Amino acid sequence: MKDKLFDMISGARAPMTAKRLSEELEAPLEEVQAALDALLAQGQIAATRKGGYAVPESIGLTAATVSFQRNGTPVAHPVKGGDSMTILTTGAERCMPGDLVLVRPQGERCQLNGILKRSRDTFAAYVRIERRAPKGAPRRRAEVRTVATAVPCDLRIPYDVVLTGDLSFVKNDQIALLKVERYPEMNRPIYASVLRVLGNEGSLPALMNACAEDHGFATEMDADVERESLDMPDEVRPEDLAGREDLRDVLTFTIDGATAKDFDDAVSIEKTEKGWRLGVHIADVSHYVRPGSAIDDDAYLRGTSLYLPGLTVPMLPECLSNNLCSLMPDVDRLSMSLFMDIEHGRVVDHRLIKAVIHSHARLTYEEVNRLFEGGDNDIAPEIKKALFDMRELSHALRAKRQARGSIDFEIDEPEFVLDEKGEPTEILCERRGEGERIIEDFMLAANETVAALARSVELPFVYRVHEDPDADRLYALEAFLGSLDLYTRIGPKPHPGVLLGILEQVKDHPARDVVRRSLLRALKKARYCERPLGHYALALKDYCHFTSPIRRYPDLVVHRMLKLLMDGKLDQAGRMSGRMADIAADTSERESAAVTAERQADGIMMAAWMGRNIGRKFDGVIASVTSWGFYVALDNQVEGLVHIAGLDDYYEFDKQRSRLIGSATGTVFKLGDRVRVRAESVNVPLGEINFELLPPREENTVP
Repeated sequence: MKDKLFDMISGARAPMTAKRLSEELEAPLEEVQAALDALLAQGQIAATRKGGYAVPESIGLTAATVSFQRNGTPVAHPVKGGDSMTILTTGAERCMPGDLVLVRPQGERCQLNGILKRSRDTFAAYVRIERRAPKGAPRRRAEVRTVATAVPCDLRIPYDVVLTGDLSFVKNDQIALLKVERYPEMNRPIYASVLRVLGNEGSLPALMNACAEDHGFATEMDADVERESLDMPDEVRPEDLAGREDLRDVLTFTIDGATAKDFDDAVSIEKTEKGWRLGVHIADVSHYVRPGSAIDDDAYLRGTSLYLPGLTVPMLPECLSNNLCSLMPDVDRLSMSLFMDIEHGRVVDHRLIKAVIHSHARLTYEEVNRLFEGGDNDIAPEIKKALFDMRELSHALRAKRQARGSIDFEIDEPEFVLDEKGEPTEILCERRGEGERIIEDFMLAANETVAALARSVELPFVYRVHEDPDADRLYALEAFLGSLDLYTRIGPKPHPGVLLGILEQVKDHPARDVVRRSLLRALKKARYCERPLGHYALALKDYCHFTSPIRRYPDLVVHRMLKLLMDGKLDQAGRMSGRMADIAADTSERESAAVTAERQADGIMMAAWMGRNIGRKFDGVIASVTSWGFYVALDNQVEGLVHIAGLDDYYEFDKQRSRLIGSATGTVFKLGDRVRVRAESVNVPLGEINFELLPPREENTVP
């Protein structure tokens, strides 16, 4: 319905009314109006004053999302792409970060036309409760009143907040989750009530909770979800096995991180005459999570699980994510099992089935890596043999992938060691070993195989796509590499192998990590899409996310569609076609929110760790250069700012070559330079770290 309405409205010469649309479609007015309301909420159409509907651009409007600069200025980012614009707000309405709005472009600025959809109705804040006497009144005890306000933890919210309702359970200087009772208007603050307390102001666990809540990841499950959870079985029941292949005798096991609890995937392997038969067994979440249930609705709103230091916010309730759906050892579990026959690193045949498995072991990456390095381990002999077979197959798959130009950025992720109070005592940054690579190679093969199957039968689907990079970004990357004396011709449409060659070129370069991150920024973001547009970085025509339905909603949708295909219900699958675009767009947005939350949380933890090391000296690499200074990255991925005001000269910013040049001394600081710094100060809630530069070295001067 929505697609038909949008096509009619976008093709019309003038705005169309709901009544006319209903007549032309021969559809009930109520259904048409519901679909129009959905299109309005998404910013795909706009309503005119005379009750008509039109594409925003046809009446001079643009749909955009809102962000805020540090000075509180709202900025509109067009949904369909294009330059950002500063928002002029002359009316009473005021935006919140993430709101979907309609604006009327006016060059580099725009006029706010209306707010289509609020991004949030809750946010975390520092509570401020004071006792004040009215201005000009005698200071008698009876006249003193309590004034309750709050300061948003999310600095993107630039408004005053006044607290209303029951405050008996909250104290001054606590962090609380607030519910918006009245959105900000001209000269009026946000009015909000307190839902619950998240913790004390100086508590890092409270800040992690606030970070999750501020990005739309509720740290407590909805009451309806909790009620449905109580009805879930504790184990696989005999009736659940109907129509499933019994794989419980197949040697199957999981390999995950030491702290993992939700085991999405298990693997098995068998030698064949010409190669290998690889089994990738994925938790059958869709058997338990049905469309329209409270659990499914909540999972859709979350879109993904969120992993912050010391805090996991699961997409599904723990009875599913950590128990019934988790492929734990020594228990029966339902699976979607994909067997792939692989010869010389290429999948030549496959079989997808509904099954029941019985994992024989829960291995960690650490113990698998230790096995391959010749260290001590307690792994059973038959599993050891399977692991060495898997390593051989993994190498063949990886060689095939690299030969076609697949890019492996291999960017290290920090891992925080926390004490009993949730404070970071150590930040580790270990590179991936063979254990991690085996699972990555096998999951990539499974995802590609399933996506190719879906495309071949034109199954309505959610693909994982990564489009070709923009030429302008690639030219900027060329200039950046030139500033490091790495002169490489990239061109406007390079094969992924060209970028892979750059990574090989810098693998021993001191600016290796800087180049990797710059190259990653030059590419478009991967996203979900209802169309198979291919995956540029992986050099694949077909790709999807199939292997993690416990923690990613698109994977759950993929499982549902594959089951309809397997059961011969293509008509039912076809009726889902119109939903795929919305699911892809919404889950892409939730994934982006999770990435932002995780970066913010990592920054907070890094600042907290550095707060314990004030005065300590570190060696690092200049990771980025700006007009106000440069950021130095340490070996554990911690980054801090050396402000230009603290340098010993007046420095000019050379934007084209990303460097600062001293006017009097000729000293230059550029990307990739190794420098020595001292930890000077931190702001933990903001995740900010300031370094003092120790005396520059002679090699940092311009020749």
